[in-house]
Amino acid sequence: MNISQSSVLAAIDAAEQDSGARIFVRQKGRGAVATNAGERYLSAVRRLLSAEQEFNNAIRQDLSARGPIRIGCFEPFGSIMLIEVLRKMRARLGAFECTLLETDQVSLKRALDRGEVDIAVIYDLGPDFSGAIEHIGQAPPHAMVHSSNPLAKRDDISIDDLAQEPLVLLNLPLTTTYLMTLFDYASRRPRVSFQSGHYETIIRAVSAGFGSTILNAWPIRPLPAETDTYRLRIRESLPAPNIVTVDHYGDQKPPMVLELIAELKSHMALSYHGSFAPEG
Repeated sequence: MNISQSSVLAAIDAAEQDSGARIFVRQKGRGAVATNAGERYLSAVRRLLSAEQEFNNAIRQDLSARGPIRIGCFEPFGSIMLIEVLRKMRARLGAFECTLLETDQVSLKRALDRGEVDIAVIYDLGPDFSGAIEHIGQAPPHAMVHSSNPLAKRDDISIDDLAQEPLVLLNLPLTTTYLMTLFDYASRRPRVSFQSGHYETIIRAVSAGFGSTILNAWPIRPLPAETDTYRLRIRESLPAPNIVTVDHYGDQKPPMVLELIAELKSHMALSYHGSFAPEG
């Protein structure tokens, strides 16, 4: 091991002084032999070294390209984009462990500040998140109507058209205020016919004929709940939130966090500008 005998003896002397007992005795014809106290000492040392190895393995896994990652996201993003993004990462990197926390942005800020997630995927609305912020892309508002609605036959609609419809409203902190503010650009306010704090429930309500809705992030592929529905671009240039990530790693981001950010940016580029651009 390229360690001199004198260094080994000095280390043994120091260990014996720390433990207050002899660890080794020298016996004629047998060399250095562990005492009873020494056997207990060596057993404890082996457990300590094993724990150190497990610790090192866990740290290397966390810092590897396949290490576990804890993601917090604005509740709708789980089904809209995160599953697809994580699927692409698994196809490229291999299997890895992931925990996804889907909740509102106020709760996400608390989770990030407490260290309960490695990274948060959010809209740049609401509470001020402290940390390293990465711009992912913009999510312009669009409409969803029932497929039997005459509006579904159009290429796009105006915010005035949508204001005439019974509104199915995604009722989440900050989101409701933002969505209703968009109707300040219309000649009237819509009648809210149905509210829910769950994105998939909103889509199912439109599918069930409760009314039309206004949404932001547009998935690359239709979601399973999108039966009998049609997504439409809104003609006006309405205020659009940005999708961003926030973390507390700064410029020392683990590889998995960097991989997620890169895949999110690629996903957004396809969703709004590439060959998979939504067509309704």
